[in-house]
Amino acid sequence: MKTCKYIFIIFLTGLIGAGNVHAYPKPKPKSKTSCTVFRGKFTVSDQIEYKYGIVAGRNVGTIKSEQGASQDVISGLTGGLAFQVVYPKGFMIQPELLYSQKGCLFGGNGVIKYHVDYLEMPVKAIYRLHVAEVKPFAFVAPYGAYVIRIAEDGEVSKDDYLKDRINKWDFGIGAGAGFDVWKIQVSFRYSWGLTLVANETYPIRNKVFTVAAGFFF
Repeated sequence: MKTCKYIFIIFLTGLIGAGNVHAYPKPKPKSKTSCTVFRGKFTVSDQIEYKYGIVAGRNVGTIKSEQGASQDVISGLTGGLAFQVVYPKGFMIQPELLYSQKGCLFGGNGVIKYHVDYLEMPVKAIYRLHVAEVKPFAFVAPYGAYVIRIAEDGEVSKDDYLKDRINKWDFGIGAGAGFDVWKIQVSFRYSWGLTLVANETYPIRNKVFTVAAGFFF
């Protein structure tokens, strides 16, 4: 009887083990379809666009003292090269390298016209919307600039007193808005100089409004 009992226990144990084999099936191998889907995913870097272009426009500016006094406005040219880094969801970074004429009129009746010309590099941080074919945007643009020419009434200044007192570097910040249509960009910017144009008893800073158009490739 004991022998039969042992045989029955062994048989029951084997039966339960066979059932457990079916309770835990082997994992299925990964399908080729899932691998293909993984390869089809894009990262943010895949969606970044790079563009370059030319920019030209007009400056209308003056100089303003710390006491609030300002001279009459003067207009000048601006233009150069631009580069765009276009991110997803409407963000762009647009550095530019420009020749930029700034200055003012002294005397109230245009007696003396001062131009201080800079090699200027604004860096625009842009947020852009998509509205049909027109893409309006707003931006802020810190800039740095270096004096490359000082002129009085259109003639290059030979006055060492003036040249020695004009600071070679100008730093400031701008803000503005504009729109993109096709490959054309139109922008409006107002810039505030944060450094002094001339550090004298009459400290002054640049204040400039710029209208510009660009073509990007």
